[in-house]
Amino acid sequence: MVVNVFISAVTTDTLSRKEAVAWVNNLLKSHFTKVEEMASGAAYCQLTHLLFSNSINLKKVKFNPRSEPDILTNWKVLTTAWKDLEIDKPVDVEKMKKAKFQDNMEFLQWFYKFFNANLSVDPEDYDAVSARFGEDLPALKGAAGARPAVAAARPVAAPTAKPKTVPAPVVPAASKPSVTTTVRNGVRPAPATAAGNRRADASPNDELLKQEIEKLKVVSQEWEAMAKEMESEREFYYTMLQKVEGLVQEADEQQITTIAVEAVKAVLYQGNGEADENKEEEQDVLPASLDDTETF
Repeated sequence: MVVNVFISAVTTDTLSRKEAVAWVNNLLKSHFTKVEEMASGAAYCQLTHLLFSNSINLKKVKFNPRSEPDILTNWKVLTTAWKDLEIDKPVDVEKMKKAKFQDNMEFLQWFYKFFNANLSVDPEDYDAVSARFGEDLPALKGAAGARPAVAAARPVAAPTAKPKTVPAPVVPAASKPSVTTTVRNGVRPAPATAAGNRRADASPNDELLKQEIEKLKVVSQEWEAMAKEMESEREFYYTMLQKVEGLVQEADEQQITTIAVEAVKAVLYQGNGEADENKEEEQDVLPASLDDTETF
């Protein structure tokens, strides 16, 4: 019998984004690096298979989907199995497949609670890699490792060609030393001068490129900092709204038609007071009040 769960306003059993990813990787022996990668649905299919071994045919799961139809197939397999198991969690596939952090983190927080409520086997006895037929989850990116071997092979041929051309001018040296010396003095310096000019021309260009790269790095860092700040502010105000929604839900459960203004003010003022103190923590840890979004 499946135990259905929901997230309440007082839930404290939550994970940070790093803890959530580590939890999934530990169970599935996978290589996820961020929560957004759970959007493929493949991990949820296998975690459900771990809980209820006969509920999902993993042969139908695309563990490394290459297109949107593959992702939709995974969610179809998952929701069909959940319907048969009578799991009443609604899944907004359109939101999940977009791989947004907020949506996927909220869903993973719910699944973490659902998993613990229904776990009846020892996860250590579950061979996750064999269950998915030895496939990496997600696939490791190792294709770039072959390129350096090709690049390293090219300089080997260059030195072998040059020594063959060097002995040629030495032959007439015995009969006409003066000519050879003039040839040596007149011909050879020219390429050396040209090469020197090329190096001289390349130097300023290299410096300009380095300066341009440094400027772009600074701009990139500024945009990254701005994006993080905006994300932090969004989560902060969203959390505040979740707390207010929690008050509304509690009032509804108690069949109260009004909410005390003081209670709402307490949420708002408390949020303003904690903003600076929790600013850094909000970058890595999902606020516990995000759990308030799930209603059934």
